[in-house]
Amino acid sequence: MNGADSSRDARVARLRQARQADSAAKAARTKGAVRDLLNAGQRISFAGVARKADVSTWFVYNTAALRAAIRQAMSEQAQHGVQAAAVPRPARATPASLHTDLATAREEIQELKRERDALKHRLRFALGAEIDNAVQPGLVQRVQDLERHTQALTRDLAEARTQAARLTEQQQESDETIASLRLALREAMRTVP
Repeated sequence: MNGADSSRDARVARLRQARQADSAAKAARTKGAVRDLLNAGQRISFAGVARKADVSTWFVYNTAALRAAIRQAMSEQAQHGVQAAAVPRPARATPASLHTDLATAREEIQELKRERDALKHRLRFALGAEIDNAVQPGLVQRVQDLERHTQALTRDLAEARTQAARLTEQQQESDETIASLRLALREAMRTVP
């Protein structure tokens, strides 16, 4: 029994080492992804970094050093006003990429909502200050310009919601496909002698 215990302990130790090596490789890829996104001028987000590094969003949120690096990069971009660049999409969608795209879309929707609310707040103060000094025709023109800008932001939000709905549908289809493949695999395994 002593020999069996020592071989089991050796296997457990090898598994631990493999898991630690895998985590270290994922962390290195994630830090590289943050650096690449910053250098490319692309907006940093947890889901975007996870997609670029090919790791789960759970991994980036639950690894303290990575979470801190991503938050630092996000705050650096916020201070310098970095705009989002076009993010290339993979040619073939996988369930994992669809989940990541959905998480990205949801995060971007939240960012758009926050930006919209901040703009509304700033506009209220700016309009309140300018009403006292503005001439009526100039004020009407400014209000019309602001209404057009608000409509444009509303359209952007609607497009983001449509994209999120589309990604949700794709995720559901992928989940159904995965479930049917698992069922077929189980049936195939039962028939194999």
